[in-house]
Amino acid sequence: MQANRNIMKRHLISLYATIALAVSSQGLAQTERYVDYRFAPQWHQTTTALPDDSYKTLVGPQGQLLYEHGKGRFFPYPENKGFKTVIHMMADENQFFGRDSLLSAKVPVVVVPSQLRGATVEQFVFSTAKQITEGTEMVHPLRSDREDIILTRVRNTSEKPVAIRPVVYVNSHHKVTVDGRVATIDSTKHFVVSLPVVRVRQNMADFKTCLELEPQEVPAGGEISIVGLYDNGLSSELAHRLTDTPSAIREIENALRAVCHYWEHDTPIPYGRIQVPDREIQNLLDASARGIWQAREIIDGNISLQVGPTVYRGLWIVDGAFLSEVTAMLGAGSDARAGIEYSLTFQKEDGGFRKLTPNFWKESGLILWTCVRHAMLTRDKDWLSAHWDALGRTIDYIHSLRERSLTNAFPEDDGLIPPGFIDGGLAGSDKQPEYSNTLWSLAGLKAMIAAADWLGKKEDARRWRREYDDFYAAFRHAAQRDLDTDDFGNRYLNNMMKPEQRGLPQRAQWAFCQSIYPGQVFERGDSIAIGTMKMLDATLQEGMVMGTGWIIEGIWNYFASFYGHAWLWNGRGDKAADALYAFANHASPLFAWREEHNPKDIHPMYIGDMPHNWASAEFIRLACHLLELDRGTELHLLEGLPQEWLGAGMETSLSGVATPFGPLSLCLKVDTEAEWAYLNVAPLSRDCTRIVLHTGQWGQVEGSNLVRLNPRRENSIKIKLIEHD
Repeated sequence: MQANRNIMKRHLISLYATIALAVSSQGLAQTERYVDYRFAPQWHQTTTALPDDSYKTLVGPQGQLLYEHGKGRFFPYPENKGFKTVIHMMADENQFFGRDSLLSAKVPVVVVPSQLRGATVEQFVFSTAKQITEGTEMVHPLRSDREDIILTRVRNTSEKPVAIRPVVYVNSHHKVTVDGRVATIDSTKHFVVSLPVVRVRQNMADFKTCLELEPQEVPAGGEISIVGLYDNGLSSELAHRLTDTPSAIREIENALRAVCHYWEHDTPIPYGRIQVPDREIQNLLDASARGIWQAREIIDGNISLQVGPTVYRGLWIVDGAFLSEVTAMLGAGSDARAGIEYSLTFQKEDGGFRKLTPNFWKESGLILWTCVRHAMLTRDKDWLSAHWDALGRTIDYIHSLRERSLTNAFPEDDGLIPPGFIDGGLAGSDKQPEYSNTLWSLAGLKAMIAAADWLGKKEDARRWRREYDDFYAAFRHAAQRDLDTDDFGNRYLNNMMKPEQRGLPQRAQWAFCQSIYPGQVFERGDSIAIGTMKMLDATLQEGMVMGTGWIIEGIWNYFASFYGHAWLWNGRGDKAADALYAFANHASPLFAWREEHNPKDIHPMYIGDMPHNWASAEFIRLACHLLELDRGTELHLLEGLPQEWLGAGMETSLSGVATPFGPLSLCLKVDTEAEWAYLNVAPLSRDCTRIVLHTGQWGQVEGSNLVRLNPRRENSIKIKLIEHD
């Protein structure tokens, strides 16, 4: 029976390969890449919080103010965790809501349009602080005058008066009382309205308070404004003025203008480093940078590079590694360093890092890589040297884990890392030997060897290289033993060593992809790496790897970057560009991602935070690395440049993006006929031995699509564009 099954499986594999060959041989044209948010989650939220803000205000798709996420009953979409208080202010219950948006990618003012018979309604939801309107310095955490505002404008578009009945619903776990125009929530927080409250109803549900505001008549062609203000439980001069003098509504209009000016001109966010001609990709780049700064928080005077405003409001060693890398890439190296220094405070006495769980062994390897990458991006050998002994203790700790594997109950992991927490789709256990912790330990050790060479610490380099060679040999032996075959004949490495503990091949393959890049554990074109990437390729739905994260039937959005980077490192810039656009199309139209959600063909399900700013960091990383990628002592340019960015008159540029060879500035301009592109690259440091320009199938320089440039001088290159049907 087993022999018959094996024969049938071989026939099926052969059939699949034949079908795949037939499809590829049809010569279908490359699908045009564009962003229209076609795969956005069906429900979304965004934040209006200020940079480094301690008050992570969230706004729902109809302008709802969402507070106290955790064990709340309201909108419990991710993992049955909802909000404890939701405030919904409407010009009239009969308004028909349209699609919400932001004023711009850089200005997180939520605009909620809706319609009433004979009138249009536009609500602006935003956060402000006294320092913004006064133009003074903001020091976090704020202790007073930090407000969330709903400004509602109703415009009569008909030729006769329109009557409206404004209403506010406060759904809360807490006691709500109403006095005049002020609703008090949990005795300390207040929501103030600009119109008189004519009736209060608390008879509909034990959690619901309805404030019926004074009805209004909007004259033909006229417009009125209504305001709601939440004080976040802080003293607020603006709230007091609105309470005492309803005409203070004019101050709210001024506050909106001040907030817009602040976000456009006065924030510390390093915009402009990456400029691309695709408007929506650029919107996502700008919004991603903004989101990283909004998620940050000042903890005991330290910058904490946080992932999100709810379930991931805190420091994660893994996520923080890439948040700090992007922060440095964008030129804010001192902020990145502050975040890393905070992470380093979590080192254990034995030299290891285990912040998330006691057996999340890979954190130690990630810290090693994070510190080395940061030192190289900021070109600061002294900083790395100052932490050298502590990081050396981390390597000793990894060695101790390897020794522990020789005495545990699992011969499968001998010489590797013992069973531990996996994350990203699989939990694992102390009885499930697996590869993710081994792969990041290898990557961290390899980064430290490169750093030892960079710092001239020859003895450390020799000692650690011996350790690495032995470690890597043990890994290759185990990997060859554990290779499996998917339904399409791809030979791949499953996360789990024991066959009986394996599930879907793609489960939790994030660490494997990261071990390809940035870990560089595998040589380019390595058979295990390519076979595993082809296995992942066979799982794509909506352009994304299906079933690799916690939702087994869902999509882990920013896995697209891990996947795209792994293909880019292996010379497939086209696949990396595809991944960027698939990633983009899974954002909400407000330029933010949920960590995981289901594809469109089945019911909605959500996991993780939103906005999710590891996703933001990964989007910036992937977009930037399509244009520049350091490979050892060489800098490679335009390996993943999308063909769509080569239209007539288009321009792509990097301005001072941090690399291991110093800040990189380049500009690619296409002429008005789309016949020629002109590339200018500024000089780099002596650490860069060569710049390599890749023009792939889209262009040639004197008949070649691979051009080597001298990094010590400015390079100006004329590229003949190749026309494609």
